[in-house]
Amino acid sequence: MFLNRFKSKPKDECQIHGSHGSHGNWMLAGMTLASLALMVWHLKVYGPSGHAVTAGEGPDSFTALLGKEIWDLLFNKHGIISELRDVLPYFIVGVLLAGYLRTFKVAVKLQATLRKYGIASVFLASFIGIITPLCACGTLTTAISLLFAGIPLAPVMSLMVTSPLLSPSTYLITLNDLGPEWTAIRTISAYMMGVFAGLVTYQMSKRPGFQKNEIFIEGAIIRGDFHDDDYPDERLRCNCRRNFGNRVAVNSGNKFLVFLAKSSEMLWTVGKYILVGVVVGAVVERYMPTNWIYNFFGRKDPLSIVWITLASVPMFLHQVSASSILSHIKSALDGTLDGGAALAFMVGGPVTAVPTMVLFWTFFRKRVFVLYMFVCLSGTLLIAYTFQLLIFVPGVDLGNPLMKDVSSISGGSSAIISKSGSNARMVMDPNGKGVIATYTNDVDGHGAIVFDASPARFRNISPNATDNRKYILNIADWLEQSVNSQPQKRILVYSLSGTAPLEASLPDELARTGFTVKTAGRKDTPRITERLLADYSQLWLFFDGAGPAGLSSEELALVAGHNEKSKGMLIVASAATTDNAVEQPANGLASRYGIHFGDRANNEGRLEVSVASSLLGRTSELLGTLLKLVNKA
Repeated sequence: MFLNRFKSKPKDECQIHGSHGSHGNWMLAGMTLASLALMVWHLKVYGPSGHAVTAGEGPDSFTALLGKEIWDLLFNKHGIISELRDVLPYFIVGVLLAGYLRTFKVAVKLQATLRKYGIASVFLASFIGIITPLCACGTLTTAISLLFAGIPLAPVMSLMVTSPLLSPSTYLITLNDLGPEWTAIRTISAYMMGVFAGLVTYQMSKRPGFQKNEIFIEGAIIRGDFHDDDYPDERLRCNCRRNFGNRVAVNSGNKFLVFLAKSSEMLWTVGKYILVGVVVGAVVERYMPTNWIYNFFGRKDPLSIVWITLASVPMFLHQVSASSILSHIKSALDGTLDGGAALAFMVGGPVTAVPTMVLFWTFFRKRVFVLYMFVCLSGTLLIAYTFQLLIFVPGVDLGNPLMKDVSSISGGSSAIISKSGSNARMVMDPNGKGVIATYTNDVDGHGAIVFDASPARFRNISPNATDNRKYILNIADWLEQSVNSQPQKRILVYSLSGTAPLEASLPDELARTGFTVKTAGRKDTPRITERLLADYSQLWLFFDGAGPAGLSSEELALVAGHNEKSKGMLIVASAATTDNAVEQPANGLASRYGIHFGDRANNEGRLEVSVASSLLGRTSELLGTLLKLVNKA
């Protein structure tokens, strides 16, 4: 009986609030159908699993093949269900935080202060936008009410631009998908977009045609989709009680029940975008030809930012979906991701959503629509190119944990690493030639693996030249994170060449961080045995590309089995001296993980990694602290 007070919606359709959310649902359905069409096309052209199929091959009909592909896409160990399981904790935390903000009207309280400040309100509105759990359509209807409440167009434009770009849920999802550096960049970019849009609008509002009574189309404004009793503008307020959270708020004074109800509403409101984002990302990674993805996100073409910004205009890309799609794109690329193109995708896609543009065209005069499109497109280009010029380093996987607090590493002569498969990821490929890569397979419980094509980096750790020392310490820490059994923090460094693999002081450096290091080689330990490996959580192998000194088939099986027990591994190989790259001795092991050491590359003596790695890391920590403070406000 108690719950029945909250369950029933009004039987009659509400004639007051709008139906703006349906535009987004149609676009989500369109994106899902487009993904299905890509799968069907790929199956017809290449067959299942990406292999070409000859006419008449196999007894299965096309419908049966499609059914098997969908089943495998859903339930494969690396499929959609597995991905949703990984995202779920971040999604739940984001939903609860959004429910808190809505229950206690934190953003509404902040919005009320916007009238008190002049141009400074632009900066405050941009901050409010990034903590408001609203989609693009919800932001637009909120913005209309703020304009009716007397707030100037400039801060409202800031709010309209920032809200579709970031929210508490998006912050946490990005942290999971792309790491703290990308999360910091995305947050800074969203805030900069809001400030840019607000300042441009502030200047334009001084001109005729942009005053409050001149920006709306006469008769276009209807009473909108606002269900709170205390909504400030009665012309846009609706009391139809369609939202479950509002029915609970009216019938119960218990804030905790209201919080649960408001949070439950966000499950589908946000969850549908996560679901579609994961589906689209998985389909793109598995079925879109890699050369298509490379042309936009991996070619390092300065114009890629322009093409992606323009292509994002007709695309309905929700803020929550963007990071998931980019994570899949990073795995699908044979090299590193173009940072500027990726940022343009994350900013330009959500801010120019088709439903928002339709509503803008409907409600506002065309000059306001043009202003909105101008600040969205020009702001995206300006921010993406700024970060491309000042922050992103070509050929470096931004945010990779191996490069935490690393500004540069030594270069010089090295082998060239190439990769295949979604479990392998390129970390550095200066001038398109891979020198560092990683492999992870958490689903099967395997340990993490690092591949490095230059043994010299481990023999030269002078702090005055590069950050080789920090890079090596990061390797040890990252590999240890995948170890979930005893022993722990014990490293076996095994050299198959005649030279010392590590600089003399490095074992002591690792010991100061809690690691125990033993160095061995073919001379003193002729064979790798199961008993030898059992005492260590990490195995560091150093191969000599100049000779045939590789691992025997028995040793290969032992090493692979050691990794399958969630033990970390580092594989370092020098450049092959013969023309036949297949003879590279490291490839007998590396090829098992989709990595190949090939020809020689002559890189610069010093390879730049990041100009702001430490700054971005600290910024991410600061933003996390700020998010907690907002949660407690």
